[in-house]
Amino acid sequence: MFNPFKRFPADPSTRFYTGFLRLSDKGVSRVYSQQTGDPDVKGIYGFDSVVRLNSTYLELVDRYYNWRGTKTLAGTFFFCLFLGAFFQPLITLLHASVHGVVIWIVAVISMGIMSLLSWGAYRMMTSEMFFSTYYPIRFNRKNGMVYVYQSGGAVLSVPWRDIHFVLTSGKVSPTTTEWTIIGCVTEDDGDTVAEAIPLPVNLNLDPEDLTMYWEFIRCYMEEGDEYLPDLVDTIPWCPPVEKQKEGWLFGLLYLSKQLFGRLGLIVNALQLPIFFVISFPRWLVMATSKIPAWPAEVVAACQPAADDPVNKGAENNPPQVWRPMLGLQGKTRYAQSFARERGAMDRIVARLKAKYGGQESAD
Repeated sequence: MFNPFKRFPADPSTRFYTGFLRLSDKGVSRVYSQQTGDPDVKGIYGFDSVVRLNSTYLELVDRYYNWRGTKTLAGTFFFCLFLGAFFQPLITLLHASVHGVVIWIVAVISMGIMSLLSWGAYRMMTSEMFFSTYYPIRFNRKNGMVYVYQSGGAVLSVPWRDIHFVLTSGKVSPTTTEWTIIGCVTEDDGDTVAEAIPLPVNLNLDPEDLTMYWEFIRCYMEEGDEYLPDLVDTIPWCPPVEKQKEGWLFGLLYLSKQLFGRLGLIVNALQLPIFFVISFPRWLVMATSKIPAWPAEVVAACQPAADDPVNKGAENNPPQVWRPMLGLQGKTRYAQSFARERGAMDRIVARLKAKYGGQESAD
């Protein structure tokens, strides 16, 4: 039986629109190679999406985590707006001195349209709360599997080598193009997309910046153990969502975080009132949702060694983590963190050049 009030979670692995149906479609700008590295990559970066990195698995937040709360805010606004518009014809009829047939027809049509719009806004308003605080993606380098946590605790398990990771774009405005990487599981024909796994980072700048993120994941899954310490050093901090719920202040900081240092702070300062408003529905979503719990079989498959020397998580975040998040570190501390991160990137890039410099990178 159809239930118009049934809620559907904003789970990006089941509700993300790819914009293409096949890998051969024009919407696919590039298909990445898992086995071949890019010797010309500018750097290696996790773009503040890493929840945990150890010698066994890499866990990332989901595609919608960065803007969690915006659907709740927008849905609430439009639900109230359309609901008020739904009752407006009734109020008009009650105060009208003449009740003609045309007025009644217009009123009924208006109420019908507003009821449908209210229903759509309701679906948006309730798509985030009381579900999961985030929908993690876990890459297991030991068994070569990718685990995608889905709504209701279901897990999509796919071999790493069976996923086609593609670069795709979409217009967010007439002058702005947004780029993202999507992992595609195909049908037997190797072209038709059956499942889409959107990675958590999207950018409206140079699409080559996303290659830094792709190489971060690819190096973790494909390259040797000698890469792991440097991959850890490229991560300045991790979102504290693995075993606890994000607090209001951290949510505001995450919305305001800087990807490219202090220059971005100037731009984000102008958006701070917007971030402040979004931070409250974001906190409500986090407070009402459950922390995702992996099934026992996934936990067993991803169990790291007790003496694993590689282990990066939120517990390793620097003191006053808001400083690197907002690009407000002091000169000395900034120089130290920059030297550590840039040095790690340069060492990885040097290895990639030495290994793949004589090969042609796969497009």
